[in-house]
Amino acid sequence: MKHERFHQVWVCERAYSVAEWLILLCQIQPGHGLAPYLGVMPYLDNHSAVRLWVQQKYKQRPPEFQTLGDVRKAFVRLLPEGKGDW
Repeated sequence: MKHERFHQVWVCERAYSVAEWLILLCQIQPGHGLAPYLGVMPYLDNHSAVRLWVQQKYKQRPPEFQTLGDVRKAFVRLLPEGKGDW
């Protein structure tokens, strides 16, 4: 498991990799403000919030997403409109 040291977010390696892909793909910037849109703890920084959101989705049974495309579509739907790059 990977460990995000500063905010104590533990995620599995798969969730970490998928989250990093989403962060790059959607150009999520370091900082704060994204967590409430993802439904995770509001004090998390943007990157930790994405990692935790992915981890939570992968822990659901039955799995909510079958493909990376499903994950990407669900994630993009949560991003606020007109706020620019996160």
